[in-house]
Amino acid sequence: MTDFHNDALQTLYSSVTERAGTLPQISLHSPGSAAQKTVDGKTYVYWRVYLASGKHKETSLGRAGAPETDHALEAKLLESAEMRALAADVQVLRKAGFAAADNSSALTIATLSNAGIFNHGGVLVGSHAFGALLNSLGVRLPANYRTEDIDIGSAGTIALAIPEERSFLDILRDSSLPFLEVPELDARRPATSFKARGQPLKVDLLVPGSDAYETKALPHLRAHATGLPYFRYLVSNPARGFILGKEHAVPVMLPDPARFALHKLVVSTLRTASHALKADKDRRQAAVLIDALMDKFPDWLETAADDLEASARPHVANAANRALILSSGLSQRTQDFMAELGRRT
Repeated sequence: MTDFHNDALQTLYSSVTERAGTLPQISLHSPGSAAQKTVDGKTYVYWRVYLASGKHKETSLGRAGAPETDHALEAKLLESAEMRALAADVQVLRKAGFAAADNSSALTIATLSNAGIFNHGGVLVGSHAFGALLNSLGVRLPANYRTEDIDIGSAGTIALAIPEERSFLDILRDSSLPFLEVPELDARRPATSFKARGQPLKVDLLVPGSDAYETKALPHLRAHATGLPYFRYLVSNPARGFILGKEHAVPVMLPDPARFALHKLVVSTLRTASHALKADKDRRQAAVLIDALMDKFPDWLETAADDLEASARPHVANAANRALILSSGLSQRTQDFMAELGRRT
């Protein structure tokens, strides 16, 4: 049976995401503090913050005692208090067992969010999306998910209102992390992945494709993506969600949770024998989501199952039977639904 967070924590999560959703940008710096400097006998007020790189930045607010300076300082103090309050609530959620990204991943996702990736066609998929979907459903896992990969998908073209001379790699580097393109084994193929130097963190660009896993251009990002089979099913009809970081809740676009679960079943059957452990992980993640959805939104699963394309149904049926064997503690309703999936071909 699914272990849900109590009502108080789910209410706090809703409050955190509601407040985070009103912010025009995710602040990638500390809440900040005021400082004063005296130059030629005159005192000036500054606002100092620490950036993600560890460097500090100072902004002059004006001459001390001036009405406009006091007004600017009051606005900064209010913004700082709101940031601290939000950070404190995020930390409560993390300690309570809500899924949260590591600091480098959260910083990278926040940078992509600020650049408009998720407002212009980008969808967060993979394990980070899995954690965010669990949070939105109020599901508590006994241990936090672990992943160093950030998977960004799109059903078509990710369009951005950024200068043409900037690329997806430039955006990633705005995080202050030293990102580089990851060369393909075939030197003739352009890179579709980016890695932070000296860290396991990797970002992959993904789009709908075929079982040939072809490389496709994303002109607006001056980048390329890997085409995946059955991917359009996953990234169709996304909805807004949030990634919890160390002190932030980052707005993203997430797949429909029911489609995510069934797509996980499909993906598990497409992995090679050398990736058997990842295939088992796919099936377990699918079972966790299906169990939670059967408790809260069973109609979503029925709709997602009906929307599967014909060629995907045998994959889902095969994986559902295996997932039943792998996963223990599932509700009877979930077992019945997955058994039914196993008969749909």
